Amino acid sequence: MMLSYKYRIYPNDIQRKALDSTFGFCRNLYNCALEERISYYKKYGKSLSYNTQAKELLEIKECFSEAEAVYSQTLQQTLKQLDVAFVNFFRKLKNSKDKPGFPRFKNQDRFRSILFPQCNLISGGIKRLENNKIKISKIPGEIKTIWHRPFQGRCKQVRIVKSIDKYYIILTCEDVPKEHRTPIGKTIGIDLGIENFITMDDGIQFHHPKPYKTAKEKLAYMQRRRAAKQRGSNNDKKIKVQIAKQCEKIANIRKDYQHKITKQLIKEYDTIYIEKLNIKGMLEAKGFEVKNSNITDASWGNFVAILKYKAENANSLIVEVNPRNTSKTCSHCGKIKETLTLKDRIFKCEVCDFEMDRDQNAAINIKRAGTALMMAAKPLF
Repeated sequence: MMLSYKYRIYPNDIQRKALDSTFGFCRNLYNCALEERISYYKKYGKSLSYNTQAKELLEIKECFSEAEAVYSQTLQQTLKQLDVAFVNFFRKLKNSKDKPGFPRFKNQDRFRSILFPQCNLISGGIKRLENNKIKISKIPGEIKTIWHRPFQGRCKQVRIVKSIDKYYIILTCEDVPKEHRTPIGKTIGIDLGIENFITMDDGIQFHHPKPYKTAKEKLAYMQRRRAAKQRGSNNDKKIKVQIAKQCEKIANIRKDYQHKITKQLIKEYDTIYIEKLNIKGMLEAKGFEVKNSNITDASWGNFVAILKYKAENANSLIVEVNPRNTSKTCSHCGKIKETLTLKDRIFKCEVCDFEMDRDQNAAINIKRAGTALMMAAKPLF
């Protein structure tokens, strides 16, 4: 299987300046290539290809001395990044019902990574040295790197990412060996919620830290302070960085919590039944009972994505079921209670007088539906 490994790097002031110069040139190359494609389409009615624009790199290197300070394949990958954006745009234009977004020009905040393809940390633009530092092509000196865990498999490419004032390298590795996990024969049904992040069919609940809800007043205060500053001034830039760091902290709290929960679930259960939520539909629905900020703070989609890749690595099974009426159906007699609302935290059946926490009741129904799906998919002979 394929996995990515992220490590923090600590460039000095000279190296930071060189890296920022590389980011800046690649961003300008991306924007100029996008402008060229737009102009060419307006004039000739068709789009430029990647190969056509890549041939211009030799001329660009002759005209701009900054291009000599950038690894050649990184420049090619910048043009490929734009080409992929156009391929996705035309694909969505043809197939998607929603209006696709046209590739946008990148400002400094939106262009935050550069790619070194065909890099195995021995050759390909970035080398890992014996002292555990790294040497990046065209960047002076050796850069301190914190290898907080070993990576596995074969490193195929390396991406350098800038996040506010921090720098990272992300290794994409192939043929990563899976974990040898002994099956224990346990299954679980999970209901995703707002009050409790997840509720399992055995009644165990995990409460979400809700980092955005906790920090939104502080964020609002910082944004009001920024609104009083002149845009582009030094004070405006300082507050902008503070806001970005606060948002990063919120994301890190959420991500750390989800990694811990998913690790525990994969360790304790062989099969996990979970509801397949249409999160985009929830966010776009008018008059929905749950606030959009609560949905995004819960980050169910990211949680399920983490759960899936960890399950694949551990040879566990994730089964997604249709969530329709899982909360409204009585897990005891099967009667659907149409009058149930989100405010009703206890499910009480009007037919059989069965009473249970609504999320646990939903988790039991999810597990039952998932088990039925598995039985239907199992061959008879």
